[in-house]
Amino acid sequence: MNVRWETVLWVGLAVASPALGTLLWPGLRDRLGDWAELVERFAPWAHGFGPAYLALLSGAIRAREAGLLGHEPLAWVAALLACTIWLRLATLWSPGTAGWPEPARGVLDEPRWTLYRAAGSQWLGQPQIGGLVGLALGLSEWGLGNRVRGRMDWQTLARLASSTVVFALSRNFWLTALAQAGLLILLRRGRGPSIVVEH
Repeated sequence: MNVRWETVLWVGLAVASPALGTLLWPGLRDRLGDWAELVERFAPWAHGFGPAYLALLSGAIRAREAGLLGHEPLAWVAALLACTIWLRLATLWSPGTAGWPEPARGVLDEPRWTLYRAAGSQWLGQPQIGGLVGLALGLSEWGLGNRVRGRMDWQTLARLASSTVVFALSRNFWLTALAQAGLLILLRRGRGPSIVVEH
């Protein structure tokens, strides 16, 4: 299979999985019986890591474009400084902070969002424009999932935007994932109403 089509396959699976899971899960839950709880606990891990790992393993995306390697020590320091400044700026204005997910959720979402950015960079040959393609793919996943679930999850949208900014500043998956977890730790300290809107 052509690498480009492999990339489309893994990206498509990642984008469509939340919507498909929401539609199919009620019927599957009854059939799985006692296994349903285990599947529900494992599903976010499978969605977060599965498509990205398989894309990397199959060569559909390259580790350098995903920000996994190729960082000089000085680049780590500069990226860490940029991430710290961004985290501070992102938490200066604190909207309702109740309902933010656990910090581990930030680490779970980051490989999938990195898949989107790496695919965009590979398709266009431009890392910064690839980051915007990654954002658009993340927005597609977010929009499809929200439409099927019938609610707007604004926290995920805010985290996706933050992840895009941090990765653009650092070009480093590891720091971006760490910044996502740090952002959630900081946001969960506050108080306020949830910003999930039910239709």
